[in-house]
Parts: sequence; structure tokens; C-alpha cells
Amino acid sequence: MKQPRVFLSIVSLCFFTFSSMAQVNKFHTWNMSAGVDFLYPENNFRKSHSWGYGTTFKAEYLFTKHTSVIMSAGYYTLTGKTTLVNAIGKSVTGIPLKVGARYYFGNFYLGGEGGLLWQTGFRPNTGFLYSFFVGDELVSGKNGNSLDITVRHEAWVTDQTRAFVALRLAYEFRLN
Repeated sequence: MKQPRVFLSIVSLCFFTFSSMAQVNKFHTWNMSAGVDFLYPENNFRKSHSWGYGTTFKAEYLFTKHTSVIMSAGYYTLTGKTTLVNAIGKSVTGIPLKVGARYYFGNFYLGGEGGLLWQTGFRPNTGFLYSFFVGDELVSGKNGNSLDITVRHEAWVTDQTRAFVALRLAYEFRLN
């Protein structure tokens, strides 16, 4: 008989915690961010390439209390390994253009993106990409600007699917 009460107490506490968190952004506002990305290839991509890095520029429009639309562009490079798959150890560069959405739980958020990809260097090609991410905005100062920390899984679909996990650290500023 105690278990249902404990469960209801935990659910109530979680609901109260999520509903009482302050929202970083104001409604109907634009935010811009610039950041650096650290990339770690997965599965078959790891056989031909090692760690990488990049930069990302992102625009966000918050149109409801918890939901926003995002647009981003980036430039990523992963260094090549000399293997049978990549005989001369050629690096790969990706230039993505993405559109997606975020859903906020206070400063914490979940989201996804999809878009176009231009791949140069190792097996140059064009294709599409998709990504899913979780992140947090750490508010800094009176102006409401924040440090945005995001972990995402991204897949590039060109001649074959190449995937990686990325950590993004960005400075996000408000445009009012």
C-alpha cells in the first residue's frame, strides 16, 4: 500500500520541479549562438577516421513556452587514419545546413535536426544528415546570455552512413 504513495509523491515532485523551472528564453525572440564542436566517430567511420573538430553557428526562434525552431550551419573536419579503407589517410570535411526543433524543460532541452550535407576530402559527395541531441543552457549575467552545452548523435548519409557523437560548447546571446 505504501508503494503507490511513494510513486505518486515522486511523480508529483518531478512535475513540480519541471513546471517551476525558469525559462531562459522569452517568447517570440531570436537567439544566436556560435560554438566549437568536438567529434568522435562511431562504428565503421572510426575505422577510417579519428577525432575531429568543427564550428557551428545557430539561430533559434522560440515560438511557444517550451518549443523553438532552430537553423544551423557548420564546418567539421575529422582526421584520416591510414587503413585499408582510407589508404592515404585522407581527412573528411563536412559542411552541413540543418533545420530542427528544441523542446525545453526549463534550461534543459531535447531536440532533433535534419538537413543537407556537402562532404569533401575522403570520398567527396553530397547527401543528407540527421541528428538528435540533449543540452543545457547555463545562464550568465543580467543580459540573459548563456553557455550552451549540447551532446548529439549525428549521421551523414552519402555513399554510406557515417555517424559520430559530438560535444558542442557555445555562447548564446539574445536578440530582443
